[in-house]
Amino acid sequence: MNKGFDRGLIAIFSILLCIVVFHLGCGRKAAPVPPGQVIPPVVDDLSSSIDGNILELAWTIPDEKGKIVSDLGGFIVYKSKTSLSESDCKGCPVLFKRIADIPIKEKDINKKITYNETLEKGYRYIYKVTVYTKTGASGKDSNYIEFDH
Repeated sequence: MNKGFDRGLIAIFSILLCIVVFHLGCGRKAAPVPPGQVIPPVVDDLSSSIDGNILELAWTIPDEKGKIVSDLGGFIVYKSKTSLSESDCKGCPVLFKRIADIPIKEKDINKKITYNETLEKGYRYIYKVTVYTKTGASGKDSNYIEFDH
């Protein structure tokens, strides 16, 4: 048999095998999660009230199966603020700015958490909250609060 033909066949087979292995990978693609790290629950009851120019956001500490997750560290509040004179861009990403870090204290368990802020007229506001653990893991976004003022 021809040795050049055998080497060429082996090289082609090796290349095809590498392509298949690299394309299949290890399964579903997602953000990596360190081993043993618990992803915190999501705030799903974010609400708001406005009194004049004062906004109050309120929510409860999320739980899992009726129990507060013991290693929750706090909440991050985010805000998007755009001028009402800017045209509304359907489908554009919302750019949020981190505006507050609210640590959870033992006395806060079973109470509503609140955040207050003075609003300016002529803006469209969107707020969201995320939970983080004492070890630094962040949860997913809460429901959004959106309004014009």
